[in-house]
Amino acid sequence: MSSTRHSLRWMVIAGAIVTTVLLIPIIVLLSMFVFRDNPGARSLEDALQAFRNGDTSAVEALGAVVTRPSYGVYRANASGKASISFPPTSQNYGASAPVTVTHQGDNCWTTSVDFNAAFQQRWSYCIDNGVMTEHKNVTSTAWDLGAASITNVSEFTCTPPGEIIKAGEQRDQLSTYVCVGTSDTIAGITNSDVTFQSLGIASLEVESAQVPVFHYREIDALTGPQRGTTRIDYWYSVQDMLLVRMERHIDLRTDSPVGDITYKEDGEWQLSSLTPAR
Repeated sequence: MSSTRHSLRWMVIAGAIVTTVLLIPIIVLLSMFVFRDNPGARSLEDALQAFRNGDTSAVEALGAVVTRPSYGVYRANASGKASISFPPTSQNYGASAPVTVTHQGDNCWTTSVDFNAAFQQRWSYCIDNGVMTEHKNVTSTAWDLGAASITNVSEFTCTPPGEIIKAGEQRDQLSTYVCVGTSDTIAGITNSDVTFQSLGIASLEVESAQVPVFHYREIDALTGPQRGTTRIDYWYSVQDMLLVRMERHIDLRTDSPVGDITYKEDGEWQLSSLTPAR
């Protein structure tokens, strides 16, 4: 009996050791996930260095119906939050969100917004026959899962380009177009049916000055592996089409082996300076 009790005791001890060994990595992974860092704001200096490493040559104005904005890195204040349902995690906008304008060729430019150090979206615009058009937009988001991180890059191309601002446009006038999207982590093609609505001319205060702006609302209906709706309000400077303010409300679902993963985002940003750093 004593040998049996001895054997049982060692079996219990061995089982406890095995259980502890198996639990330790799980506890460590859970701790890393729970105590992971928020990405934080991307600094203006980082955005400025990235801008200086690119091409900054181009013409400032075109003398057409619209004029593209001056290139450089603009300061902006931001607040907002993006989240995914699985694994359940979120990240906040940085308190500051550098906005970078880069000229492309003679009549195109990109506007990039760094919502934080891990989340950026970039829009490609052109002036086509006096009309401001959107050609594509690219979003890159990294998610810190504690022991690992995942990055998703999605690109939506609009063919033909979507008409954003044109001469003689009236309040409540609508324009519609379609953008087709792909992702480096999600198989398949997502279609985005875009409705762009003119909400007229408004005024925003930047650096204690009133800035006349065109106010537009974009509503996207997405179908495919990514499904749902986005509503984004844009305020473009009447003077040079500079994107001065944005409000975002996004609710999407994505196919995955564990079922639908929900992405939600609500936030806003506005320029705090109209003078770009270069």
